[in-house]
Formats: sequence, structure tokens, C-alpha cells
Amino acid sequence: MSITTKKWVLNTVEKLSASEIEELKRYLEYLIRKSHLSTASLETLPDSPKPEPTGQPTQVLAALNRSHQVSREDAEALLQSIKDGEIPIRFDSDCDESVGK
Repeated sequence: MSITTKKWVLNTVEKLSASEIEELKRYLEYLIRKSHLSTASLETLPDSPKPEPTGQPTQVLAALNRSHQVSREDAEALLQSIKDGEIPIRFDSDCDESVGK
């Protein structure tokens, strides 16, 4: 992630409303837990130290605790960017025989 993008994310997060901050915080915590779960399966020794999550979640979480002044348009733009970046989940199967009939 470029420095410009990081600054934009941090500046945008600073402008979110309290409810949007809570929603984003829950999502970031989910990503951190998911990161720990995916790396935990790679460990061979039970006493080995846990790896730190990649990225900069501490900086994003610190931005969540700063001032939350933001325009409605900026908040909507951030939420739309998050939606645009989501990967859709398919519940059907390419191997399902009933689909082609």
C-alpha cells in the first residue's frame, strides 16, 4: 500500500461517525483474528511465539480513537469503497447437475 493511500485511509477514518467507527473497528478486529487463525495452522511447536499480524492495524485502530469529524459524502465514499472491494460468495456449485437442466 502506498504512503498516499495509507494517509487517505487514516484521514478518512478520522472523519467517520461513531457508529461507522464501531462498524469498522469490529471489521478490523475480525481481520486481525482471521490473520491469527490462518497463521496458527502453520505453526509446528505449541510453545513457539505467535507471529504479529501483517499490515498496520495499530495505526488504523489509533486513528479510530481520534476526532471523528467527517462529511457525510466522505463516509459514504469510504463505505462504498469497502463494498466495492468485497468478494462475492457463491453458494452454487459448478458441479451441480440441476443447474444445466
